[in-house]
Amino acid sequence: MKPSVGFVHPDLGIGGAERFVVDAAVRLKELGHDVRIFTSHYDPSHAFEPTFDGTLSVVHAETRVPRSIFARLHLPMAILQQLSLVWQLCWATHGAQLAQRIPLLYAMLTSLPPSALPDVFVVDQLPVAIPLLKLLCARRVLYYCHFPDKEISASLAAQRKATGWLRSLYRLPLNALEEITTAFADRTVANSRFTALHFRRAFPRIQYTPHVIYPGVDEQAYQSARVSQALLAYEATHTSSVDKQTFDAVSAVLSVNDRPTFVSVNRFEAKKNIALALETVARLRSVSQSDLPRLLVAGGYDQRVHDNVETLAALRAQATRLGLPHVTLWCVPPTYEPPQSPPSLEAVKKAAVVFFPSLPSPLLHTLLLNKSVCALLYTPKNEHFGIVPLEAMACGVPVIATNTGGPLETVVDADVDARGLPQVADATGLLRAPEPRAWAHACALVLDWDDATLERIAINAKRRVALLFSVRAMGERLDADTSRLAALPPVSLVERAEALALVLAVLVLMGTALAYIIGFVVHRL
Repeated sequence: MKPSVGFVHPDLGIGGAERFVVDAAVRLKELGHDVRIFTSHYDPSHAFEPTFDGTLSVVHAETRVPRSIFARLHLPMAILQQLSLVWQLCWATHGAQLAQRIPLLYAMLTSLPPSALPDVFVVDQLPVAIPLLKLLCARRVLYYCHFPDKEISASLAAQRKATGWLRSLYRLPLNALEEITTAFADRTVANSRFTALHFRRAFPRIQYTPHVIYPGVDEQAYQSARVSQALLAYEATHTSSVDKQTFDAVSAVLSVNDRPTFVSVNRFEAKKNIALALETVARLRSVSQSDLPRLLVAGGYDQRVHDNVETLAALRAQATRLGLPHVTLWCVPPTYEPPQSPPSLEAVKKAAVVFFPSLPSPLLHTLLLNKSVCALLYTPKNEHFGIVPLEAMACGVPVIATNTGGPLETVVDADVDARGLPQVADATGLLRAPEPRAWAHACALVLDWDDATLERIAINAKRRVALLFSVRAMGERLDADTSRLAALPPVSLVERAEALALVLAVLVLMGTALAYIIGFVVHRL
């Protein structure tokens, strides 16, 4: 019998990490595991379909811990939220008798209903929960490393020269905590070779290099028949709650294929460098002296995240500065803003740039299969992996990506000759330095490729995804790892004692930090 698996994830929204958790959970369930996802935040209107259509069991532990304090201290608050999640999870799995005898006390300790304890836990993003799970639940833990947070913070500190030293000082205990708690995992895997190498550099005291389990995509989900079926199902269930005019406008963009179109898909975050896509299309239109090429920008958007709000506003302003007519289409209207009428269909058709915040998967897949789409512009620099290029490749769409990070492992550069023709037999796109001139030239190359070249690129892309980056390959590796962990001896008393010592140290650290935060708040008031 397959072991039951519990995923512990901080915020089950829309993003690459969440896509991995959802796909991994679905695949393990298909392989016979009982699977649950435990999370501190979950909004069905801002989540992937399998989490709310009955496919997966999502356990949402409500917490009163805020996401930040005055838009600061995000990581300490995320740690507190995760500790709250694990605390509630443990009471839910151990407190069935308490729930029956003293329900009021049980309700004060956890918002979760009593449930069975999973055989194995899979933790990602925040490793702080690992020793606590081993201490309180005595279960083996697999840690999936998307990228060391220590490395991300170091990069941010380097960009902020004036305050970088202060950030580095603030991060010292948090970096140590990340390394120590990561070391408690019974098995650690990484999402790419790029991440695995940075893991070794970030955590020198951990004497191993994680093996790689690539996130995967279900290439069959991008077949035109299934996409059309999913779109019809979405329309039947959502048009009553979504403004009909907006849906018609979105449908008009997705169905019309009379203009060469480039697509950017990323969360609306500054680090995703979506500005490069706008600059590229503006330069392409200028060089070609044509107003036909357009850019469709889709991605995850969360009103609670300042970076999302600020990035979308900055991109709109940039489009205006570049002389690119633009519109924004909301499939799910912002709840904290006054209702707005969607732009006219005429304005949508004339727009050089269309922004789609949080475009639902059926609509995104429809977009990627549109015959007018020439290429995906994947703009992040040093992206840890990047699931979006795989989604585009599964649709047979060429990918233009930065020649850094994860795309070096997923995208095969065409290595064009002097005539602009691909010289690599299994090419799936173009890898270029993140510079508008180079990217505009790459876009022009793709526009000049004949049908035979584009067909060969599409076949290569689909084959590469199926062979190396499918959810089936990902699921089989996770199935083997979780089954191997479940077969290990129970967590020993020595291991639990070590976990207890670390947990006590963390509580002291967090108590000190909390005292500082309270003092900071009082001072501000």
